[in-house]
This record gives sequence, structure tokens and C-alpha cells, in this order.
Amino acid sequence: MTFAVLSKENKVAQNNQKKQKQKQRKLRQRQVKDRKKNARLASVVIPEPSSKIARKLDEIYECFENGELNYAIELLETLARSSPKSAAVAEVEAGIYQRMGNNEEACRAARRLLKIVPENPEAMLGYAQASLFCARSSIALIQYRKFLDRWPNHELVARAVEPIEICETESRRRVDVANQKGGLSLKFDDGGLEFYARHEASLERMSSNNLAEAIVLLEQNLKEQPQFMSSRNNLVICHFYQGDFELAVDAARETCQLFPDNRFAQANLVKVEFLSGNPEKANDLADKMIIDPPSEQDAYTAAVEALSFLGRDHDIVVLSQMLETVTPIDDDKKGVLLHHFAVANFRMDDRDEAVRLWNQCIEVYPDHSDALENVEDLEAGGGNAAWAEPMGKWLPQPFMQEIIKKYEQDIGNVVGLLAKQNPVVATLVPALLDRGDPVGREFALNFASFDATPPMLQALKDFALGNRGPDSMRNRAMMTLRKEQIIDAGPHRFYSRGKWTDIKLMAAEITREPVEVEAWKSELLEEGYWAMSDGDLAVAEEAFQQVLDRDPDCRSARFNLAGVWQRRGRGDEPDMAMREMRQIHSEHPDYSFAAMAVAMFEAENGNFELAKKILGEIYALPKLHISEAMMLFASQVQVSLAEDDLQAAEESLNMMQQIAEEDDPQVLQLRAMIEHYRFANVESPSLIN
Repeated sequence: MTFAVLSKENKVAQNNQKKQKQKQRKLRQRQVKDRKKNARLASVVIPEPSSKIARKLDEIYECFENGELNYAIELLETLARSSPKSAAVAEVEAGIYQRMGNNEEACRAARRLLKIVPENPEAMLGYAQASLFCARSSIALIQYRKFLDRWPNHELVARAVEPIEICETESRRRVDVANQKGGLSLKFDDGGLEFYARHEASLERMSSNNLAEAIVLLEQNLKEQPQFMSSRNNLVICHFYQGDFELAVDAARETCQLFPDNRFAQANLVKVEFLSGNPEKANDLADKMIIDPPSEQDAYTAAVEALSFLGRDHDIVVLSQMLETVTPIDDDKKGVLLHHFAVANFRMDDRDEAVRLWNQCIEVYPDHSDALENVEDLEAGGGNAAWAEPMGKWLPQPFMQEIIKKYEQDIGNVVGLLAKQNPVVATLVPALLDRGDPVGREFALNFASFDATPPMLQALKDFALGNRGPDSMRNRAMMTLRKEQIIDAGPHRFYSRGKWTDIKLMAAEITREPVEVEAWKSELLEEGYWAMSDGDLAVAEEAFQQVLDRDPDCRSARFNLAGVWQRRGRGDEPDMAMREMRQIHSEHPDYSFAAMAVAMFEAENGNFELAKKILGEIYALPKLHISEAMMLFASQVQVSLAEDDLQAAEESLNMMQQIAEEDDPQVLQLRAMIEHYRFANVESPSLIN
């Protein structure tokens, strides 16, 4: 038997781990003790967690204390899903999220804890405090009052007494404002507080994507106060993001009919009409809206956002001139507006103004994710910018997931049916291709390509031949159009790397079927090829020569033997290689490998037009083996770089990537070649001041 010997460092580490676990155990014991004490005060019994849950909670605490936050949260969320009625889990969840500063998640956990143990004073106090941290003063006030009424002698009474005045002052102010502007007709002490608390609860449910519960609360409020505009507008949003487009549109139309002077409702209707598949109706309403644009900050912001969905960039730029007249306006709203103004200016080809506005946006709203991502995309040359709204605001997530599930399960059965089954999405595809975020454009490109009906192919054509979106995505659209015989091989005018250029598309069908060759010949050719790839040129030469000894006119053996000479470069071997490849091309003009080699020779000598003519003839062939197609694109990349045409090189590599295996070494080598060329010739200034 052998025994492991611990080093001094290992012993110290083990001791530290033991101390840490003891510390966690004591913390858990103290929490259990505190819960029991408070339970006695409240005359309520709180069940202790099972040993299994307790062990998992100890593990979560240990990960959290050790700084493994992501893993701790992952474990916590998994445990919360599997044990939704465990008070101990909800308590730990609320505490950890509070320590992380995630007030919304902490509040949701505190609410769940109170639902599990409604007679526990600490749970009620915790939910009140969490609601206050989330600026839901009416909910907090009600919970603090309940706590004091139920447990006036509790040792934690001071924690309720101190914030009540703050909560009451703010809650009264909000109810007063709602009475003045929002259509509320209830006094604070006559149902107004309870009404506004339900309103805050509906906002909390919306923020957690619990739309079904939010709708129940909103409808309850509207039953009591049908003129309360916030509930009406939020009901539209909830119906839409549940995928109930008709209900959303009906609710928005009803609000505008009942309250024709409400500018926020008008903007809301424009947006929901468009996103529900009624673009003509939405634009008609937008025409009326911009004649007399709103000046109050919420309605003004809603109008700008609606116009951004419609792609009415000029109107947004015109509205941007009103910004200084919109008062008061908070920083978050101003940041949102500056981002939309930047997007509109960028799309109208005023890049400098767009960058200036994005800088202003990030200055007043540093956490504006869409603005930051747009700037990052510009600096990286991604080609996605500019987009105003993320995909999550275009289409409801459950609706999206259902569509994706359909064509992931069996693409063959949904080709030609996607647009028919999803007419709302079909109307949005052109807009998403034109002004969607990266996720939205990718979704729209796949949707249109899989559907392949005339309207979707027309959307792809408009996208491919335009200048919106990444070059690689528009190139994919071109390839789909070529496959569907909507366009020919070209050349076509194509916007690449910031300027227009001419590109030819491959007309050939690419096959991966093995080439039929006699067994003896195939074995020797393969041996020579792999030897040449490994740099063993002597073995390669011998293998190719053996083939030629038995078949002197084998094109593949002649070509690869010339390749050995070219790589080895002894004496006049490079010249021999060039002569042999030209000879093969002359004798066998249909042998594409020799033709491509000759094209590269011509490019090296500055004969670019001849080189492109030779490659163009290969592009027009009806069928190419995958190996021929790969070499064709590789040759095009090298010819384009020799001609200082970086755009053409990029497009050829993009096409090559579509047929290559992931992490193909040849693709990686050509990418490195292009990047070396770019950094040797181009400088990219930073966009952020």
C-alpha cells in the first residue's frame, strides 16, 4: 500500500478549505437559528430545508464567497427551478442577488419567499425593502404598513418605521401625477394607493417577462379605471410580446379611438401596426403623427422609436432638431434618443454626425448596450451597423422560437411554407434585412432563403444588391439567388468594404463525389499528395513519376509533379514548372487546376485582365469538384491581392468559407494573408473620443 504525501502548500490549502466550509456551515446555522427565533415571534413554523437542498445551498454559498459568481448563479437558478416552494432557496436567492446589486432579481426572490411563508415577518419586511430598492414605493409602503400592523413589537420594527415616510411621500406624489396626467380618478387614501401598487406590480411582472400575470393585473386596473393610460399602453405591449398580434392591435386602436389626443398611444399604435404586419397602415399613421409631432418626453421618445422601426430616417433627423425643446428629459431617455438619431444619420450617409451622436449617447447613458454594440461593430468593421432596436423588440421570443423549431426539425417540409404560415414575419423580413441587428438580419436571411418564394427572393435581391449589412451576408444572399436562378453569374455591382465593385458568381454545381480513378493510380497520387503536403518532396516526386511511367499523359500527376518543382525551387525548376503547367493548360484547357495556376502566373507578371479572364471561364463551368472550387477561390484571393483589390479578395474568401469545412487550414492561411495585407495598408482610427 502506498500513501500520498501532502506538501506544506497543500496542507495549508486544505486547512483553508476546511475553515471556509466551517465558516459557511456556521453562517447557515446562524440563519436557521434566526429563522427559528423570528418564527417563534411570529408564531409560525418554517420548515428547514432537506439535507440535499442544504448541501446544495452550502455549495452555492461557497462558490459565491470564492468569487465564482456565474457558477453560483447557475447552480442557484437550477435549484430554484427544481425547488420552487423551498423557503430556504428563495431566502438564499434574495440574499445573494441583493449582495450582487441585482435589485430586480432580489425583489422577485423576496416576493416568492413571502408567497411561500406569508406569515413570516422577515419575509414581509424583506419584500418591502426589495420593492423600495426597485423604486416601487407603493408596494413597499403597503408591505411596511402590514408588517407594523401584524408585528408592532417585533425587534426589527425600526427597519419599517424609518422608510415609511419616504415611501408615503413618493407614493402620494405618483398618485397625484397619475390623477393629473394619466387618467386616474382615485384619491390616495380612497383606493389610489392600492391601485398604483397593482400598477407597479404589473410593471414588475413585465420586467420579468411574466406577461400572463401582468395582463391579469392590467385588466383588473382597467376594469376599475378604464381611462388609465399607462395600463392601456402596457396591455398592448403585453399582448404583442405574447404573440397575440390581433389583440395588441385591437387594444392599441381602441385606446386611440377613446383618447384621440394621447400622443404616446398614437406612437404606440404606429409601432404595433407595423410589427403586426400592417406596414401601409403604420406609415399612413406616421404621416399624420409627424405633421404635429409630440413634445412630451415619453410620447416624443415613443414616436422616434416607432419611426425607426419603419426606417423613416429623414423624419427622425427632422425630429432630432426638437430635442432641446423637450423638457424635462432624463438621461436615460436622452441617451435612447441620441442613439436613434445616430442610427438615422449613419443610414443617411453622415457617418461623422452619427459617431458624434453616439459619443454623446454613451456620455449621458454609459450602459446603452445598443449604442455600445453599434460603435464596437463600426470599429471592428463588422458591417452590421447601424441598427436602432435589437431583435427582441421586433418579434416576440416565444413566436420566434416556434418558427426556428419548425425549420430546425425538418427544413425540407417547410421550404415554401414559412411565409405562408407566418405572414407577419414575412412582412418584416425586408425591414430586418435593411435595418435589423446582427441577430435579426441572420434570422431574416435564413427565413427568406429557406422559404424561397418570389416575395422572399425579391427581399434577398434587394438586400444583396444594396449596401446595408455585412458583405458576407449579402454575398450569401447572392449565392442563394444564383442557386434559385434569380440572377446569373454576373458580373454584378456589389458593395464591399465601403465601395462598389464588380463580382462574378460561381455558376457551377459543386460536387463532393469522389473522382473515379484506377486503384493503383489513386493510391500513388494520394501518396504523392500527402507527401507534398508534409514537405517530403522527394517521396512526392517519386510517387508522381511512377504514375507517369505507366500513364505519361496523366494530367493530375503532371500537374502535381510541376508543383513539386515549384516548391523545391532548385535551379531552373520554377521555370520548368511554369512551362509544364502552361503546356498542360494548352493541351487540356478544361483541366481547371492548370488553368488556375496559369492565371496566378499571369497575375504575378501584372497581366491581371488575362488572369481574371482565365478564372472567369472556370467560374462559368457547369460543375466543379469541391477541390476545384476551393482552389478557384484561393486563386481568386491571391490574384485579387496581387492587383491590390482587397474587396475582391474578401468576397472570394467569403464564398470559399461557405463550402469549406470549419477551421479549414487553407481558409485560415488565406485569412492570415488578407489580414497581413490589410494591416500593411490600412489604419483604423477609434470612433470613441
